Amino acid sequence: MRKILKIVIAALAIFCYTGIVSGETRYTNANEGLRLRENYSTDSEVLDTLPYGTAVDAVGWVLDGFDYWIRVEYNDKVGYVMGKYLSRSELGDPHDGMSYLGNWHCTAYTHTGNVCANGNYPSAGYTIACNGLPFGVQVYIDGIGYRTVEDRGPASLGNEWIDIFHDSHDECVAFGSQYHEVWLVN
Repeated sequence: MRKILKIVIAALAIFCYTGIVSGETRYTNANEGLRLRENYSTDSEVLDTLPYGTAVDAVGWVLDGFDYWIRVEYNDKVGYVMGKYLSRSELGDPHDGMSYLGNWHCTAYTHTGNVCANGNYPSAGYTIACNGLPFGVQVYIDGIGYRTVEDRGPASLGNEWIDIFHDSHDECVAFGSQYHEVWLVN
């Protein structure tokens, strides 16, 4: 039964995506940006990160197991993006329905073995520490994506500061200290 299901899903994916014609324009719909990769694998080198709503030219596609990748041209680079993060039509402003909080200082932290101030264990791609917002509040950080307040930081850092949880020390060092536009998700 599982084998039949896999065949049906693969056939549907092929049916749905054979319509991509060289030169067709697609728009990125990944809120956190879409990685343009050298090959059709999440292990492949990242050539660029395409912001939300970026127009790209589709030049082909590849089905790899259950993942489909679209080969695109962007800024004189040719690479692969996951097809589920492309849309056929232009997208609206990703900030619709959000309240602008300002340009905040963003830093990074990683595992300490302790729970967050709210009692949960931190999770990369989800957890942030912030002194100026209540626990459970979701924000959108331009260039980073959606995150949820689960932790606190030193009071000396003030209220317009966000510490973004990462899985490793190396990721934290690479992130460093940055400023990003921050939006409250209503």
